[in-house]
Amino acid sequence: MRPKKLRQLIILNGTIVVVNIGLFSKMFVGLALVGGTALSLALGWTVVVMSACVFVWGNSRLLKKEAPHSLTHLAQGISTLSQCQEVLEESRGVKTFSDRINENIGQIKRFQKKKAAIDEILLQKFSAEGLSYKRFLGVLNEVENVLCLNIRSILHKISAFDETDYRELCHKGVHSDLLNREKMEIYNEYISFVDQATRNNEGVLLKLDKMLLEVSRYNSLAGGDIENMPAIREMDELIKNAELYR
Repeated sequence: MRPKKLRQLIILNGTIVVVNIGLFSKMFVGLALVGGTALSLALGWTVVVMSACVFVWGNSRLLKKEAPHSLTHLAQGISTLSQCQEVLEESRGVKTFSDRINENIGQIKRFQKKKAAIDEILLQKFSAEGLSYKRFLGVLNEVENVLCLNIRSILHKISAFDETDYRELCHKGVHSDLLNREKMEIYNEYISFVDQATRNNEGVLLKLDKMLLEVSRYNSLAGGDIENMPAIREMDELIKNAELYR
């Protein structure tokens, strides 16, 4: 079970226990199940029933989210890097891609840090209402969309990957079985895609580093100067070729 899910279960069940201790302790509310007043007994049994309902409903809901098929649904409708990170964290159970998943989570955090640094420098050099600032910000937002698109593609591949079957093939070997060899080739294509897409993300981050360096060199830039900056030209080319990241 993933640490995040385990923490949620501990918090839920711990809260139920603490609430019941507080309600039934004579030091606090003092409800009773036997030997108390009619009101105390009624409230006490009501609390027990409600606690049981919350326990069953809450635990079943959290554990249901652990089901392997849930990743396919989580990977749909993603539109922001924050959502990508959330689904990546939910995908850590796919051991074949655990290193790449952690790497992509790190890449998202690095992108957000670099974007914030560039934005801070831009606000020192340009007015937030000026065309120069808006031009840079527009490029950054488009590059973020490219990175999000790339990670979405990674998530779709991971969600379609049959971890159990792949592990079984690795364990028993595929040398004498044509069908199994073909299946392994497909699984290897999934793995290669995720590896290459992760390297593409590093290329995006490298371009951001170049932009950060170039922006920090200038005290002022005219519209034409901005368009001729190597980093801007690289970013524009990256955005134009975004379809390659699908």
